[in-house]
Amino acid sequence: MIELNKDNITGTNTRNKKQLSPVKINIMYKVSSFIFSIYILLLCSCNFSKGVKKDLSTGLSISYNGFTVEEAYLADGDGNRVSSNGITLGSKISVMASGVDYFEEKNGKVFPGCSILLTDKNKKEVLNLPDAFADMTGGTTAAEARLLRASVNTGDPMVVGETYHLHIRFYDKNNKDNEIVGDVDLLMK
Repeated sequence: MIELNKDNITGTNTRNKKQLSPVKINIMYKVSSFIFSIYILLLCSCNFSKGVKKDLSTGLSISYNGFTVEEAYLADGDGNRVSSNGITLGSKISVMASGVDYFEEKNGKVFPGCSILLTDKNKKEVLNLPDAFADMTGGTTAAEARLLRASVNTGDPMVVGETYHLHIRFYDKNNKDNEIVGDVDLLMK
């Protein structure tokens, strides 16, 4: 039998179900809210970032995992952004990553690493540096590591008119899973 009365507006089968008191409903609401808040807090506190960026004017593409990267671009020897992948033989070219964050700190320092691989059209290595930042044994501050730069001086045995592939990898020496990987083809002029 279903009864409707002033205490039970929605109607309840009085034989099989018990009505929850307002106190129990309030406690359930508070517990649910607390669990949801903890879940959101844990989700937001994770320093996980993954993505891809592409500079259409130069062809530079980067992917990143564990770091955040605001911007990535090709730059000349003075750090000025370049607008194409045509590079004058004998000049310096850099891959820049700015706004980098989420290095794992140890004693207030971060320890970035940088590998650089330059190959010709036949995939023959022209330059292979496993860690261009090897001299940075004492680390640096997280603020200084927000801008990372991998530079290559072009020249012999490179040839005008040929295309070379530049592959760079910035990484966190304290957490090898954190990396920024960049690839670009460079045309020597």
